[in-house]
Amino acid sequence: MFLVSIKKALAVGFLVCTFVEVSVARDIPVGIGKNHDFTLTCKAGNFIGVIEGTAGRHFQTGKWVHTKRYKITRLNGQSGGNKANVNLSAGKAPNLDRGNMVYSPDRMIQDGKWHDLNLVRQNLAVGNARVEAFYEFIFDKSGPDPRCWTEAIRF
Repeated sequence: MFLVSIKKALAVGFLVCTFVEVSVARDIPVGIGKNHDFTLTCKAGNFIGVIEGTAGRHFQTGKWVHTKRYKITRLNGQSGGNKANVNLSAGKAPNLDRGNMVYSPDRMIQDGKWHDLNLVRQNLAVGNARVEAFYEFIFDKSGPDPRCWTEAIRF
């Protein structure tokens, strides 16, 4: 009986500790020669970050993501500077390692207004291969900087 209990415990432990690669992403429609505008948001601490961009599929060069603009808003009287970061991660789905990054300059403004931002990843995949893209915001304040990731888009 003791041996059976150990086997059950090991089996349960293995199931609990096994890393399962699951990607949760919002599917967006992007046909050949078409593109799709998107808005993504995330919140950390007293900051909210919003991104607007376009995802597309060129008939020869494959899929791409283009960031148009961003907005960072401080909440509840949060102080902070204007050295935030907005980074794009895009690659073949599932993009679980958050690699293939394109980094913004270390000077993103946190005034609650829209600002242009040109982050691009292109030639990501051809044919029916899926792409996932999402953004990391690193907000600027004294002490540790809060950060968050937007939900992913998949196309």
